[in-house]
Formats: sequence, structure tokens, C-alpha cells
Amino acid sequence: MPTESNAQSSTAAEIADLRRQLQEAQETLAAIKEGSVDALIVPSESGEKIFTLVNADRPYRILLEEMSEGALTMTAAGLILFSNQRFANTVKTPLNQVVGSSIYAWLNPENQAMLKSILNMDSPEKRRKELSLLATDGKQVPIYLSVNKVGLVGTDEIFCIVTTDLTEEKQIEEIVTAKKMALAALKASLELEKSLEESIKSIAYTVESRDEYTAGHMKRVGQLSSAIARELGLPEDTIHGIELASTIHDVGKIAIPVEILTKPGKLSKIEMMLVQTHVEAGYDIIKNIEFPWPIARMILEHHERIDGSGYPQGLKGDEMLLGSRIIAVSDVIEAMSTHRPYRFVLGIDAALAEIKQHRGKLYDAQVVDACLKLFAEKRFAFS
Repeated sequence: MPTESNAQSSTAAEIADLRRQLQEAQETLAAIKEGSVDALIVPSESGEKIFTLVNADRPYRILLEEMSEGALTMTAAGLILFSNQRFANTVKTPLNQVVGSSIYAWLNPENQAMLKSILNMDSPEKRRKELSLLATDGKQVPIYLSVNKVGLVGTDEIFCIVTTDLTEEKQIEEIVTAKKMALAALKASLELEKSLEESIKSIAYTVESRDEYTAGHMKRVGQLSSAIARELGLPEDTIHGIELASTIHDVGKIAIPVEILTKPGKLSKIEMMLVQTHVEAGYDIIKNIEFPWPIARMILEHHERIDGSGYPQGLKGDEMLLGSRIIAVSDVIEAMSTHRPYRFVLGIDAALAEIKQHRGKLYDAQVVDACLKLFAEKRFAFS
């Protein structure tokens, strides 16, 4: 009968299908034994589930194993079906302990919630997020996570995960941030230093304005001192320090009565001794201000002489700072080439003759040579 015949045909088809499924299962088990298929057998309420990763295309398997990022496949529940060595290294766990484990074992509660949210997003596109893995040694490892849904195994959604270790990147970011902060602090420090310098110069110029005959003296000494220092080949930073010391070298004259500073004619011995105290007064004013150069000491020493005949300490030769020796020569040149209340202007020629005559005795030889060369070659003029 037709009905009986149809039933027999249906039964035969079902038997053939079962035989095919059995044959596929046998082939899969044989492949597992041969090592051509990675398999993970997971117990579930409906029996054992077998998840497999076929090694049919070896180049792709090699790519996964050798890539610099961590790579793994997992179920929606977080069960890791496959992991490469890079991911195992990231979480500092043996590879055979990673596969079959839950990815949530390496995530703190906050990052667990973030990953679940990513997996639950209903989007066919890749999902990316920056979070942290908790390595076996307890250290947080910052990573960039890329998630892609690759398909179904039975009723289980399978996700491909790629993790990029951001540790070095974060370290570089920290270094860059620290450098930016240091540069900002340096900028602020330089601005403060510049403001301090300008304030001190303003005080020095105020002191100088008390004496109409010496107005601009310190500024001009600064011009010549920096030119000599540059001629000697000193570093620009050192030159700046010498120039600053030069432009305030007579700041201590604020302690000298203006009547003495502007007195016409020769000063008495007592008055001269009083005037000479301006170097110590200047030193006392500046000594507690922090500069990257020995400003206070250069102020104290600018009237010392190579043979020890200067004041206030009677220093000789290299006992004086080079900056002090430079200022000493510049001070003499500027003073002799301009008018003073106790004498008429002597002129630049007389000033140059003075330092040339006493080269190596009162004034440092190399400083004198540099100064004479500047004027001889007409590469310097007071402004």
C-alpha cells in the first residue's frame, strides 16, 4: 500500500541520516585521537557537549599561535574553548589551565560587568573596549579588547576575542605625562626666575638712579661682561649668569649715603672705606636668593684683584670666580670711559690702556685679551 511504502521510505531515510551522523561522530573522535582536531568536552544539563577547532588549515593556526596579541574563542558564558600562548602569558597562567576555564576568572567585578555588556550588545560589528585583566600574580594588566561573534555551535554563541596588552603603552603615556608635567614645572620655574631677575634688576636700577653720574653703569657692565664671556667660549647658560651678576653688581650701594656717592672731588679715607662696604652689602642682599649661578659670590668678588690687592677678602688669581674676574675688567672699562663727580671722563682708550698695562697683575690675562680683541676688531660698543 502507498502509505506503508511511504513510511518504510521515511524510516530508511532516518536510518541513513543516523548512520551519517554516526559516521561523522566516529570521524570526529578519530580526528581527536589523531590530534588533527582540538576538542573540549563540557558537561551540561543535556549531556556532554563537544566543542572543536579543526586544524585543517595549518597556516591560520600558526598565525593564531604566533600573533603578538592574545587570541581566544569562548562561549557567551565566558567558557574559553581556545587560547593562544600570548593570552596565557598575559594572565601569567599555563596554557592548559586557560583552556576550559572562564575568562571571568581574570576579571574583577567591574570589568566582568563591562565584558558581559559587550557580549550582550546586539550588533554584527566588532565590539571594542579598554579594560584590565587580573593576572595570576595579582597585577592588573591593561588591555584593549576586540570582540566578534563568529557563529553558533549547537545553541551556544561563539565569540572570537583579541586582546592587546597596553602595559608598555600605558608606561609610555605615564612617562610622557610626567615629562609634560616636568616641562610645565620647568616653564613655571623659568617664568618665576625671570620675574625674580627682573625684580632684582629693578631694585638695582632704582639704586643706580640715586646717582645721576652712574645711571646705566650696571647695565653697560652687563653688556660688556656677556660679550667677554662669549668671546671666551663659555656656555650660554653661564654667560647669562655672569650677565645677571653684572647688571646688579653694585646693588649694595643702596647702603651708601647718596651724599658720598655724588660727592665731587676726592673721597676721604673713611668715606672710601664706607663705599667699599657696598660689595658685602650687595652680597648680604642676594645671598639668600636661590639662583642656578653664584650671583652673590660674583657681587662680593668683583673688586678683588689678581695680585691680592683688591677688596674685601684680598683674593688672588683663581681664588676668584671667572665671572668675578670678567666683571672686574668690565667694571673698570665702563667706569673709566664715563664721567664721574670726582673726575672728568677719561675715555675708552685710557680704560683699555689701564687693563693692558696691568694684565696678569690686577686683571685676569685671558679676560683682558678677550676684551682688547673685542674693541680692536670693533665687535663691541656700549649702547
